[in-house]
Amino acid sequence: MNSPAKKNPGYIPPGRPREFDVDEAIGVALAVFNERGYAATSLPDLIHGMGLSRGSLYKAFSNKHAMYVAALDKYMQDGLSRLKAELDRLPAAEAIHDALRQYAALSSGQQGRKGCFVVSAACEMAPHDEEVTLRVRQMFERMRQLLAEAIRRGQAEGCVAIEKDPDQLSRFLLCTIEGMRVLGKTGCQEHEMVEVAAIAAAALK
Repeated sequence: MNSPAKKNPGYIPPGRPREFDVDEAIGVALAVFNERGYAATSLPDLIHGMGLSRGSLYKAFSNKHAMYVAALDKYMQDGLSRLKAELDRLPAAEAIHDALRQYAALSSGQQGRKGCFVVSAACEMAPHDEEVTLRVRQMFERMRQLLAEAIRRGQAEGCVAIEKDPDQLSRFLLCTIEGMRVLGKTGCQEHEMVEVAAIAAAALK
């Protein structure tokens, strides 16, 4: 008689924990939390989404909150890496405008309705979760710093007005970016967001 293992190469004998990739599991948790929010996401939602048993899930994460924080960390790290790569291109003024256009695209259509996980975390969790609040605050400050560094580089290149205050201007750009992400939840058209990005980029001159 053929054993279950011969019939199904992916068969895992009873009692043997399923092996899984933690990074992949965090990515799935991120998608679930981003769609439903923290409060509306249940452990069965996460277990079903990841295709894991409750025991396997708790071997990697102590509870739902730990999964949420891990997903938020991944989202923030990926977002900061993309922004830095975009802003590191020269000339700086063009790189900043391109970054704003990227956010305009993310803030429109279906992607815009999906929204920004960090903005969602700030709105849902910040009023009562200091750990999440601290992470969101650090994320926004790091974004502002990257923008300020690009502005200073642009001033050295002569493509950003020297009289502009990099800290003030970077804070304005950050508010513009995150404002676009919020408006995107309402179904804004891309051309509307591109217009906003162009106005913000004009402030560099």
